[in-house]
Amino acid sequence: VISDLRAMDVAFGGQGAPIVPIGEKLLFEDYSLFLNLGGIANLSFHKKTDGNITVTAFDVCPCNRILNMLAEQQGLEFDIDGKIAASGGVSEALLQQLNGLSHYQQDPPKSLDNNFGIDTIYPLLKSSGLSDEDCMRTYLEHIIQQITISIKNNIKAVKNVKLLITGGGAFNTFLIEGLRKTLGEIDVSVDIPAEVVVQYKEALIMALIGVLRWREETNVLASVTGAAKDSIGGAFWLGTQV
Repeated sequence: VISDLRAMDVAFGGQGAPIVPIGEKLLFEDYSLFLNLGGIANLSFHKKTDGNITVTAFDVCPCNRILNMLAEQQGLEFDIDGKIAASGGVSEALLQQLNGLSHYQQDPPKSLDNNFGIDTIYPLLKSSGLSDEDCMRTYLEHIIQQITISIKNNIKAVKNVKLLITGGGAFNTFLIEGLRKTLGEIDVSVDIPAEVVVQYKEALIMALIGVLRWREETNVLASVTGAAKDSIGGAFWLGTQV
């Protein structure tokens, strides 16, 4: 068993997250950009120079965590195909308020936990006085804009502009359509892989991180977390046969 994967990175001054980019670097070398649409949307940028790959990554904004909380107001676990959002309208006032939050003004490395969505963003949505549909549509537009801005601000570090999208949000067709439109305007192509990759990419990478720890090889990248150096993270608990 391997546990406490982030503790060593934190000890070296890093944020302990994101840690998935090491797996993207080793397993998905055909891509330069990665977007995971999970509870939190996060991006990874891979720059190849003289055969070496430098990885930077950060959390963009809360994603499915907020969308699912809004869907629950209508008795649903999630917004199937983005139909609730598609039926609503964008509130420019609320969108401006969301985009003005201090997290979006910070430079990477930066990471988020669910509390930012639960304690900061969700109350803003609920106090807006908008319908669930308009809240959903406005927040989805916020996600699209923040992802597009983040990629545009970092695109100079990428040569092959092909974006791999995974995570549950990849099944939100309305969200993906919006991303295809805005990212197409900055010449970024969107690729949705096979369903098994969409669902289990992060689980696969977590297993790989465990293998790297077992082999005593780097499994957390300082360029991503802001630590003083790369690390071999994780407490290794080796059992014995009885």
